Amino acid sequence: MKNYTLLLLVLLLAGNARAQQYEKNILGVRAGLNVSKLTISVEDMRISTGWRTGFHFAVSDQVLLTRRLPLYLETGVDFSSRGGKIALAQYGEVYQATPRPFYLQVPLLFNYHFNIRNLLTIQPFAGIYGGVGLRGRMEFDNLGKEELFGDRGMLYRLDFGVRAGVGFVVKRIYLGISYDIGCMNQFRNGSFFSYESRTRAIEIHNDCLSVMIGYNF
Repeated sequence: MKNYTLLLLVLLLAGNARAQQYEKNILGVRAGLNVSKLTISVEDMRISTGWRTGFHFAVSDQVLLTRRLPLYLETGVDFSSRGGKIALAQYGEVYQATPRPFYLQVPLLFNYHFNIRNLLTIQPFAGIYGGVGLRGRMEFDNLGKEELFGDRGMLYRLDFGVRAGVGFVVKRIYLGISYDIGCMNQFRNGSFFSYESRTRAIEIHNDCLSVMIGYNF
């Protein structure tokens, strides 16, 4: 009888150990919608900003950090369309423009997997991201277009910020929402609505809300 009891205990412990074995590496693909705007501060100018709808798609990789807890380091590559709406009141006129930058981004996030009865996994995450502007234009109402990046562009190509959000996984289908706050002043030099200014007089930051759907392999 004691032998059977010991055997049952060993089987139960083995089953529990298997239940606590977390996936070491999780690859995923994501696609979704961006709602972004530029936070702009300009000396001696009355300016307002609005949201612009864009898109993004990404490849992600989650690496388990410890066998004892479902704590993961997540990175990958994102392609993100951002920008916003700008309206400037000057000399009795209102000028409007729509910047449309497109970035390649690399996030570095920490996330934790809360498993709900093996039916749903909730994954809150937070961290940082770095980005490089690949291309982009500022489209003015009735005034043509200007390049955002490059020698004649007004924005730096490099960007940096913080990101936080939460993901939900059901049968490997991923749904998520995140928010990015840009920490780096994007204004490089040149003119802003034909307004020549010192670099420190103008500050431009990226903000973005993202909703995504994807699949984990």
